[in-house]
Order: sequence, then C-alpha cells, then structure tokens
Amino acid sequence: MRGREGVFKVVMIANDGHPIPGWVPSKLKDAGIEFVYHDCHSRQDLERFASDADVLWLQSARHGLVVEENMDIFEKAGAVIKCGSGTDNIDHEACTRRGIIVAHTPEDATEPTSDHTIAMLFTVARQTARQDRLVRSGVWEARAALPIAQFTGADLGVIGLGRIGKAIIKKLSGFDMKVRVFDPFVDAAAIEHAGAEAVGLEALLKQCQLVLVCCPLTDDTRGLLGENELKMMRRDSILVNVARAGIVDEAALKKALREGWIKGAALDVLEKHPLEPGDEWLTLDSINFTPHLGGYGIGYPDPLFENVVDVIIEMSKMHLPKWIANRGVVPKWKLG
Repeated sequence: MRGREGVFKVVMIANDGHPIPGWVPSKLKDAGIEFVYHDCHSRQDLERFASDADVLWLQSARHGLVVEENMDIFEKAGAVIKCGSGTDNIDHEACTRRGIIVAHTPEDATEPTSDHTIAMLFTVARQTARQDRLVRSGVWEARAALPIAQFTGADLGVIGLGRIGKAIIKKLSGFDMKVRVFDPFVDAAAIEHAGAEAVGLEALLKQCQLVLVCCPLTDDTRGLLGENELKMMRRDSILVNVARAGIVDEAALKKALREGWIKGAALDVLEKHPLEPGDEWLTLDSINFTPHLGGYGIGYPDPLFENVVDVIIEMSKMHLPKWIANRGVVPKWKLG
C-alpha cells in the first residue's frame, strides 16, 4: 500500500449468495490487495474478520453491520463499498463522522433495472403473469384477466429522476406518453431536458395512471407512499416499485389493492421475504412479484463484481472513488 505500512486489505463482510468469480481474488492479489471473505452476521464476526480491514465490502443489502454501534471495530477502515446504487444499509452519518468514504457503483444497475421496471409494468398492464397462471391451471379464457392499461398516450409518473428514471423515460419515449416527474432534488430544467414535466408528488399521483418508484430509500423517502398517498391515486392506476422496500407502505398497499383504490401493482422488493404461505399478498391477483431481480443482467455474476473490484483497486492507490454516497465526507485517507 502506498504511503502506509502493511498490506492493503479488503474484507467482504456480506454477500447474498452470489458466487464469487475466480478472477476477483486473482485480480485483487495481482494489485497487491489482500482479499478476505466472511459472511458476517454479528459483532463477533466483524471483530474476528474485519477489524483490520482498509475497505469493508458489502455485496448485499443486509442491515446492521456498518452501523454506529459497530464503528469502533473499524478503526483502520477508510472506506466501505456497496455494489450497485442503494447504500441505505450503511450508516452514512457514522461513516462521515469518522472520515470513512461510502462508495458504491450506481451505474451497474441502470440498464437491467430500467429494463426490469418496464417489464413489470407491462406484465401488470397486460396481465400476462396472471394469464399464465390461469392457463397452467387449465383456464383458457382471455376475458378472465383482461388488460388494465395501454401504453400509447398514457400518463406516466416517475418518482425519482436518477440514472434509472432517466433510462426508463428514454426507453418508453416511443409510446408518446405524457411523463411527469417528482424529484425535489432535480431542477425543473433538468426534468424537462429528460422529456418530462416537473410536478409535486400529489399532482403526479392524481394525474398519472402508471406510477414508477425509482428513488433511493432515505429518511425523506421512507414511507413516502402511505395510505393517504395511495388514496390520491387514480382508480385505474398501476404502481411499480423496483427501488427499495420501505418507500411504499406495504400494509397500505395491500389495503389499496383489496379495496380497489388502485388497479394493480408490481414489487421487486419486500420488507419480509420469502413470503409465508398464509401471507395476504398471495391472495391478491392484482399484484406481481419478483425476488429483487432488477439489478441482474446478462453475464451474471461478473457484472456485479467488475466495477466494485476496479474501484477498490483505485482506492488502494489512494485515488478518490468515482461514486461517493456520503458527499461532504472529509476522508481520513490522504487521497490523490
């Protein structure tokens, strides 16, 4: 490691069962980086395997690891890196106070997640998954689950205009939709440049039939769509969330679907999973699910690791990472 004694060490402390390609440890070793993997679930695990890490690596959305009560363990760490865009499972404030960079790789998920969001929207609108279930059960009847929306000329609402939101708008541009965006952190000119109109959340929910949740989970967005917001929505509306569980109040959404406040929904994220056999979700034909599949693309698992490894190597050379989630952090490392 340049400018410091010892070997630069990265410890992967969480991994959601992704197979680690053989080239990952080899590439890190060639760069002079010691790589350790241990799936940590407790403070004791962290003390044993990660106390001397320069970089903590989370290939997972697991909570409870890089949090205030464990920060005394990570005295040596100068960065924590999370694959993909979401870093809501990392305590940003605790890291920032200690000069620890929260790095991530948000460009990884743009194409697959935007594709998947559109696929889920189409599935609900055309009722294809429900019809598939009916056909498999012996029912061959188109009228048993007719389409509930069309795309040409539809009113589309996008909550959050980041990389994924922009990609979705671009990909759907051929349908001549009226697109409205709610994002208080993006100015109206930038939203207009993306091909949409800037509106408030209430206006979006009242005017748009197709509503896509594309924002990160933060203190500001947790519970953003609750019972009051769902009641504002059009009765023919479809809600799709491929962002994070917690943005949509799931109890309120169950009630909305059960009582017909909205027409349909699709979720790629759930607060609790897998679903228990008696969960009310399983009784609702008006919703479709996928198991947090949005960020997966062709070539899996390599794309999940490529950018993370490159960023770690750059940080081992004391270079500032391209993507920093805790903007304003004063790094404890002396970076070039």
